[in-house]
Amino acid sequence: MFKCDYHTHTYFSFDGAPDSSPDALCLAAIERGVTDLAITDHFECNGRFDLSCPPYDADRAYEEILAAKEKYKGKVNLTYGIELGQINQYPEEAERLLKAHDYEFVISSLHNLRGAPDFCFYDFKKIFDYSSPDYVGHLFERNLAELCDSLDACDKIDTVAHLTYIHRYCAFSGNDYDFSRHKDSLEELFCKMIPRDIALEVNVSTLWRGLGFAMPDRELLALYRECGGKLVTVGTDSHSPEHIGECVDEGFELLRSVGLDSILVVRNGEKTIIKI
Repeated sequence: MFKCDYHTHTYFSFDGAPDSSPDALCLAAIERGVTDLAITDHFECNGRFDLSCPPYDADRAYEEILAAKEKYKGKVNLTYGIELGQINQYPEEAERLLKAHDYEFVISSLHNLRGAPDFCFYDFKKIFDYSSPDYVGHLFERNLAELCDSLDACDKIDTVAHLTYIHRYCAFSGNDYDFSRHKDSLEELFCKMIPRDIALEVNVSTLWRGLGFAMPDRELLALYRECGGKLVTVGTDSHSPEHIGECVDEGFELLRSVGLDSILVVRNGEKTIIKI
């Protein structure tokens, strides 16, 4: 039986729960039948410059995660990963971190546009109430462009996380948005990812939050498949032990529905494709 969770956070992430230790995540994974777990704490490349979050204690995280990896060997396949946010804004910060530690799995994500706050701080209710929905489209176009820039700035990326991160906050405001309107820009991003063997993440945090869709949703996953995309990862984006492995099976079903039947994980330091 195979079950993975390849986007999780410990208390080394600035927004991780106090009880979210590497040990706690491993124990939760074992209890819930997760065979492959990646710990991918936040490193916001712009954090040191705009003071948006406390610094990431990379050395201590390395020690605790590797200790857990050894402790739970044979019970869960634990991968030592990192989530690099906003690589395009300070690529030298990403390079510095990646040189200092031998990460097995690297996530690229974008939480905020250059010179702007995290999308979680936007008032999307007001955006939808008082401005054209095209403003959301404007934000998403910039989001895609900066993700493309991140891919060009770093050659160590293994997957692109929560592609439609904005969708979560649109939904929290009671609104929806059709991201497939941006087919050309999405195809441009996918055509950068696919030849470089960079996977697309199915982030199921919006499923366990009860929002009814993954990031990206089925339509965008189908577009990725049409563009020739085959490599995918699946993660809960858990920031505490309680959500480890939650809704991963629904993520697998979503992938099967668009003809994607394999998941990328890392085992013994090697990228491995597992059929679902």
